[in-house]
Amino acid sequence: MTTTGKCPFEHIHDLAEEQQQIAETAELTVKLLDKRYAPPKQMLRGVHPKSHGCVNASFSINNDLPPELQVGLFATPGKTYSAIIRFSNAEALVDKPDLNEDGEHGSRGMAIKIFDVGGDVLQTDGNANNQDFLMINQPVFAFANMRDYLRLNRILDQDKDIPNRFFAPLQLNSSSLTEEQKRHILDYIEAENITPEDIQHMAATAAIVNGIKTSKITPSVGNPLGAQYFSAAPFMFGDNKVMKFSAKPIAPVPPLSPPPAPAQDYLRAALTETMHGEESIEFDFMLQIREDISDVDLEIENASTHWPENAFPFVKVAKITIEAPQAEVTSASHVSKCENLVFTPWHALVEHQPIGSINRLRRAVYQASAEHRLQANSPTLPFFIRWIENAFKFLFG
Repeated sequence: MTTTGKCPFEHIHDLAEEQQQIAETAELTVKLLDKRYAPPKQMLRGVHPKSHGCVNASFSINNDLPPELQVGLFATPGKTYSAIIRFSNAEALVDKPDLNEDGEHGSRGMAIKIFDVGGDVLQTDGNANNQDFLMINQPVFAFANMRDYLRLNRILDQDKDIPNRFFAPLQLNSSSLTEEQKRHILDYIEAENITPEDIQHMAATAAIVNGIKTSKITPSVGNPLGAQYFSAAPFMFGDNKVMKFSAKPIAPVPPLSPPPAPAQDYLRAALTETMHGEESIEFDFMLQIREDISDVDLEIENASTHWPENAFPFVKVAKITIEAPQAEVTSASHVSKCENLVFTPWHALVEHQPIGSINRLRRAVYQASAEHRLQANSPTLPFFIRWIENAFKFLFG
């Protein structure tokens, strides 16, 4: 594992406070997992728990990359890597349909794990140097920074996974509120030290969440293999540039929209049917690259900041190919392998260091979630690993 270098684009206001916020959020992540998946339930991920399936893929760097784009993973034009891709729902609770009874849509995920990329990585994947690209099907995150995300997790812990109180300050001027309700909101604002800037972030989050539910931000998804996905958060591109990335299907993948009366697992069914067919699926992998350090619109510390494509167009740098058929996507062994995969944006080459408040938070939260999940689902495994380690020490010193 390689330690991260100082990034000229990041601005940490109070390092000690941030470290405390990260530690508390990681603890809440574990606490929420225990509440959601009490035994004998199988413990799923803290983020994107509902899997539609994993597919095997190849990730090929484009042959015609100009020298300025030959950075990190993209340093060798024409090189092809093996990969596995997990498609998922961002919904925290898995008992909700992909399209609920109110006709609201949810956020979808695409996580790519590219194997054996060589080079120096920030965090090894087991004993391997892999590159993970985690994406959602909207170009921004709903939460701007770790402060907002921590406040949400406190509320989820206190209010049985119901997030409504997070947005209460936005209702403060409503004429329908009673004096008692206003007092509760003011007490909440004081207790959480919520600033006017925090309330602006809340309003942006509410707009993003509503846009996802009503498909105003991103189209509804009929097949996980047919959606475009985005990194949302920024990453380094070498030493002095920043990137966001996206994967976009080269051709439409049916069905193009959800069925009129969707079943709870309609997205899994669509993926399975496609992968039992004969038609391979291809995505263009694309980058937005910026180096305008003085540009205030960069806003690395705000993961809700949108980089408009008309100003910062995506550039195609690689092609993802998902060969079909892959009948094994529904086999018990493949599903188990999929569930045991660990994804984090910190499985990354140093040239693609995750940056910004949300990405710094993700390092600890994803690790805490993965370790707790894998231990809960294999409670004897840590003991077995320690036994093996002790045996080797005894035998070989």
